Amino acid sequence: MMIYCNGRLISADQPVISPLDHSFLYGHGLFETMRAYNGKVFRLKQHLQRLEASSAFLRWPELPSQEEISQAIVSVLDSNQLPNASVRLTLSRGMGAPRPDPGCCGQPSVLVYASPLPPPLPAEGWQVATVTLRRNLSSPLVTIKSANYLDNMLAKTEAKAKGAQEALMLNTDGFVAEGSMSNLFLVAKGRLITPDENSGILPGITRSCIIELANLNGIPVEVRRVRPEELTKAEEIFLTSSVMEVIPVNMLDGCLIGKNHTEAGGITARLVNLYRELTEKE
Repeated sequence: MMIYCNGRLISADQPVISPLDHSFLYGHGLFETMRAYNGKVFRLKQHLQRLEASSAFLRWPELPSQEEISQAIVSVLDSNQLPNASVRLTLSRGMGAPRPDPGCCGQPSVLVYASPLPPPLPAEGWQVATVTLRRNLSSPLVTIKSANYLDNMLAKTEAKAKGAQEALMLNTDGFVAEGSMSNLFLVAKGRLITPDENSGILPGITRSCIIELANLNGIPVEVRRVRPEELTKAEEIFLTSSVMEVIPVNMLDGCLIGKNHTEAGGITARLVNLYRELTEKE
């Protein structure tokens, strides 16, 4: 496998990270996970805009241009012959002194790699389990796709121990936030509902696409705080992520969701098709 690192393509087994890199030492890094279709990353501009906003919030030096990063992604896809792939773009704050002082770091490091897509989803979708770890509403890092991903990993580990494929995380006020690696939607009385951006979520690129598609196709949308008990009464639940797209949920905390437990519900199935049409079009 070939990867991109700071302006050049190298073998993935070649050492590239210094032991003094602050992403390695302190998790001081950012990343974006994207999906490529026929050699092009879907909504790349939005991913890079989110990355730039996060780096500005963290007061990083100027990043490489969007054009430079775009070309790096193309070169990785081409060199690995992966037109359809999961693409990971990682930015490290860079090498510095072995102390938690970002001011001692040089320029950020840029790494890109691509990997084959995961296998297709089962027809019935995923099981989800509510976990004990909560999204901290007092932390500004909740809305940043940080390389410090320990909370998400702990949540995923707890969910898997419960036999689920994904975690459901509440926030510190007790309302629904998101999955460990996904945003959440539910359908109730024909309305599409998702937690708002004050609920402790990372606003996903796929999430914004689904809201956009629903509005364009006459599906009523509510973006607001969501109580956990609303999920138990939901007609449908699904998750969204850039790589996995739209993921139907058939079971939450051991309880079946909706009436049809073998395939995606009506609105979920419709949005699956609309999203696929959008990716083909763009």
